[in-house]
Amino acid sequence: MRLLATTTGLLGLLPAVYCQDSVSYDFDTYGAGDAKGTPAQSYTSNTNVKPPQMQINKNQSGLADGYVFLGMDGEPTSGQNWPTIYDFSQDMMGSLVWTANYTEPFDFKTQTYKGQPVLTFWSGELLNGFGRGSYYVLNQSYVEIAHFQANRFGNNMGDIHEFTITSNDTALVPIYHAIPWDLTETGGIEDGWLFENTFQEINIETRETVFEWNASTHVGIKESYNSLPEDVGRAQDSPWDYFHINSIQKDAAGDYLVSARVINCVYKISGEDGHIIWRLGGKQSDFDIDDDAVFAFQHDARWVDTKNQNQITLFDNGPTGDVAFSRGLLLDVDTNTKKVTLSREFVNTAKTFATFEGSLQSLQLPDGNTNYLVGYGSQPFFAELNAQGEVLLDAQFGKTNAVNSYRAYKLPWQGKPLTKPDVHWDKNRSRAYFSWNGQTECENWVVYTANVSDSRVWTNVTSARRTGFETTFELNGSQLKAYVRGKAVDGDGNVLGWTQASDGEQLFDAPEDVQENGSLLPLTASSTAPSSAATSSAATSSSTGVAARATHGSMESVYAAAVVVAGGLALI
Repeated sequence: MRLLATTTGLLGLLPAVYCQDSVSYDFDTYGAGDAKGTPAQSYTSNTNVKPPQMQINKNQSGLADGYVFLGMDGEPTSGQNWPTIYDFSQDMMGSLVWTANYTEPFDFKTQTYKGQPVLTFWSGELLNGFGRGSYYVLNQSYVEIAHFQANRFGNNMGDIHEFTITSNDTALVPIYHAIPWDLTETGGIEDGWLFENTFQEINIETRETVFEWNASTHVGIKESYNSLPEDVGRAQDSPWDYFHINSIQKDAAGDYLVSARVINCVYKISGEDGHIIWRLGGKQSDFDIDDDAVFAFQHDARWVDTKNQNQITLFDNGPTGDVAFSRGLLLDVDTNTKKVTLSREFVNTAKTFATFEGSLQSLQLPDGNTNYLVGYGSQPFFAELNAQGEVLLDAQFGKTNAVNSYRAYKLPWQGKPLTKPDVHWDKNRSRAYFSWNGQTECENWVVYTANVSDSRVWTNVTSARRTGFETTFELNGSQLKAYVRGKAVDGDGNVLGWTQASDGEQLFDAPEDVQENGSLLPLTASSTAPSSAATSSAATSSSTGVAARATHGSMESVYAAAVVVAGGLALI
């Protein structure tokens, strides 16, 4: 291991501090030797979490604030089927923030419910292009405060493709269910079966259905571009999917924007009686669409502003015409002249083709500009681009076709877990490991020691800035007693929580209202600054991966050494 910086004569006074998050910058070796193709991180203090390791293909300055939300949907052998939150700020590039065991999470993101920030997602059984499950709402302490199902069609009939909470605390959710249908006009049998696509608006608290819409009532089956194979549509358990609803957005006027993947169409639907106000795309489009704005098999259609309604973002899976890759599209939509033009397309470095799934999110910056986050759905990639379409961050979280995430989001979040932070003390190696799944406010760790686990007096050994999901202290030479524990502290010095006490073999409950005996010099503002080399790299960050390399390194755990400087404890 190498030190990022040293201070002659002072380094030996304090333990080294290591970052245990592993991030790759070498695409050729990413996942090498892993038969599953899903390189995962592992931690000593919390062995229950093994999130995907990130491959950073490009990293530049100018990123929007917020955490990245991925609902991992991997092959059964991948071990990656959990919702995950990552930190992609320059000094924590690719570090895990939170994960939990909810099977096959879809549309994982933060929303607002009853005026409070919440985590929301679908979880259940993923089937062939649709799902059977229910919807979860977690508060900032990761406690379920709501769990509900779609109405009227039986238990666990809620589909994967959408879970959006409106400003009225209602939920927009889809349901795929089979209905008898005459398929002769598309080459099928008379007594066939159709995959009805329904969406409901549900009052989350009362479970009352506020609005319901069925595709077959308003959209003819001849509008579909989906083929009807010989063995499809002949039985209830193999209905023909002619519509494939995959996004629903309610606008300020109470109408709905709905995306139908296999009709290549976005519909505006009346919130009063469900009639179709207009079609954008498809065989019966009401709009004249410029050639470079034509899309196919799209996902995630959204108004940028639901009141003004002059721009739509969507993920164009394609292929279309001469475009053989998937792309995010920002479309200018004139609803008066019925004209659609391309404002900007957003494409990652590799020009990835995502056969299914995908998303495009607009990210407002403090200076009034906008970035865009593209999620590649069926392929494990996402990218953040600026308004000019320049790639700022290009990341991968698994081998192709092994792991994916239906959508990718970048959103603000403040996690306040009710659990205690985790600790592991390796007495043989004299190392202490600290982490806290879901805690976003921890800035520093303080290490303590005592002769008994229930001691009311604990001696301060050292402290240092948190380096990632897990921070490791090298405690060789420290005067340790029989037990070691840690304290999590926020940026203002407030105590967030204490770990249990470890004797190196097992954990013991220990009091939190204790006397702290002895301490190092307090952390100062200078202690949070990176080394001059890291500062320079992070500031310029004009080449691929430079800023991240300065703080994380490649394919190995990277560490910072704590050294005493005049006026306090500085981390370098």
